[in-house]
Amino acid sequence: MVECWASAIGSCSSKASKEHIISGGLFIDTIVRVEGFSWCKDNPKEIGLDSLTAKILCKTHNETLSPVDDAGIGAFKAFRELRRIANVRKGLRPRSWPVIHHSINGIMLERWFLKTLINISLVDRKYPIGGISSNNAPTEDLVKIAFGLAPFPGRSGLYSVIYDGQRIDSSDVISFSPLIKDKSYIAGGKFSFRGFKFLLFLLPEGPPEQLTGIRFGEEDWGQAQLNYHNRSITEEIQGHRLSQIVDIDWGISSS
Repeated sequence: MVECWASAIGSCSSKASKEHIISGGLFIDTIVRVEGFSWCKDNPKEIGLDSLTAKILCKTHNETLSPVDDAGIGAFKAFRELRRIANVRKGLRPRSWPVIHHSINGIMLERWFLKTLINISLVDRKYPIGGISSNNAPTEDLVKIAFGLAPFPGRSGLYSVIYDGQRIDSSDVISFSPLIKDKSYIAGGKFSFRGFKFLLFLLPEGPPEQLTGIRFGEEDWGQAQLNYHNRSITEEIQGHRLSQIVDIDWGISSS
């Protein structure tokens, strides 16, 4: 029997797929930084993307998630381009810039974060994902959400994280750390890419208003502002002039 974390929804093929833990076309560089698991608890580990693969999906389910991979790649290209244009404009004389818009499908990006959280967590397999489950696999409800068969319930889903003193990192590296609840299962994941911070929370009641005691690397998220299903990200430069907007569409997902 092929090991496939999506087996709960049926229709598995008999052939295993060598799945990239993080979408292969996401980066210009080839390094991902991971922390918070038993094998990288004290210090973040940088891992080559080519070596970060595993047979955790069957061929059919891996191919079914291709549009989710494409949406994630497209979103991170938009973040990368925003940073590139911002760095160019900051080096030029102040002027009235035309505002540049970047578009992201929020529902598909949210599913990409869930797929990626599941993939990375299955490398460690120390904790169940989203609640108690057999073999520390994701719950059936989460599998359905990842494949667009059900929405995130309640206040679970994707949050943008904003706080004073937020570090802006322009490197092409993604960081991830699991959010462990009661030392028993994974309740969410913390992500960072080029200075943008995200929390994917898996429980319907949603995260607490304040993330007291929660850190991500060297940064304290205790006073962070959480924006659920954030509809836009703005970039201002040179005397608070509006330069760019990332428009995030939370309409109907395409599966």
